[in-house]
Amino acid sequence: MSRWSSSDPADIAWRREQMSASNDIEGVRRDPRGDQFMARLDAQGKTPAQKRDALRGYFAQKA
Repeated sequence: MSRWSSSDPADIAWRREQMSASNDIEGVRRDPRGDQFMARLDAQGKTPAQKRDALRGYFAQKA
């Protein structure tokens, strides 16, 4: 299994870093509140599925 599809927390963190670097290259602005929200989800020990659902809800209400 590659780092791109692994569920290992270290690989997930690595993918997030890669995504951030790609966004920086493309000039995509970050949402500081989104970063804070993600940090809270991490601190609460949410599963990847719970984080995904929470982030979908967060960004859906911003649209």
